[in-house]
Amino acid sequence: MKLSEDTARIQEQLGKYCRTGKETKIPGVTPGRLKHYRRLVNNVVRDVLDSGYPITLASLGEELWDELVQDFFVNGQPGVPQIWRLPYEFYTYHVAKETGQRIEKLYLDDLLYFEWMEIEVYNMPDRPFPDYVKEGSALENRLAFNPEYEIIRMSYPVHMYAAAEAAGMKGDYFVLIFRSPDTGYVQFLKLSALNVYILTRLVEEDLPAALLKGDIAQVTGIESGKFMDEALEKFIAELMEKQLILGFRKE
Repeated sequence: MKLSEDTARIQEQLGKYCRTGKETKIPGVTPGRLKHYRRLVNNVVRDVLDSGYPITLASLGEELWDELVQDFFVNGQPGVPQIWRLPYEFYTYHVAKETGQRIEKLYLDDLLYFEWMEIEVYNMPDRPFPDYVKEGSALENRLAFNPEYEIIRMSYPVHMYAAAEAAGMKGDYFVLIFRSPDTGYVQFLKLSALNVYILTRLVEEDLPAALLKGDIAQVTGIESGKFMDEALEKFIAELMEKQLILGFRKE
């Protein structure tokens, strides 16, 4: 139901006060209570962001982290109704402001993105799982993939090293982030660019790996012989162990 103009205006005034702390008269609010509203809202925002970004908090330290949170709280304009998505708005706000550049933490965008993606994958809507069987051939049968995953690309390996160490290792890094079908917990797996290509082709083409060996060989320059078979089988076995591959598609 659409709010009346008066109600919408009062909500906007209250939200502005909670962000900025600038005193204002708001109809229906008892004088002296505004500061309590602001404190409660501030605590909720801080708790959500602290919980969403524990690695970033530890990397930056309390003082600098508090500066980033307060900047977002005062100047940001959150537009999503779900409180669990607040960390995403925090991430996009600081990317847009180039905060990482300003505070000389060039890895900041990647670290915020990485931690946000853990939240997003954990909370993603359930995706339909394919029908599958456990017995089959890694190369000759179509594979049944866990659909609840994302692949992200980063410039700093914050998923592998402490942020201070990762800061000196700029490059191209790929991470598979997926939700375990047994526990619902989020897991991570580092991937090479070749791994990303193979995985993407297997999922998109929905063909047995044996039928893609020629394309893979052409891209990588690896002959599609015994070495190729062993490399593919090893990669597929690793994905099965991690439950990114559930088994083999029912034919």
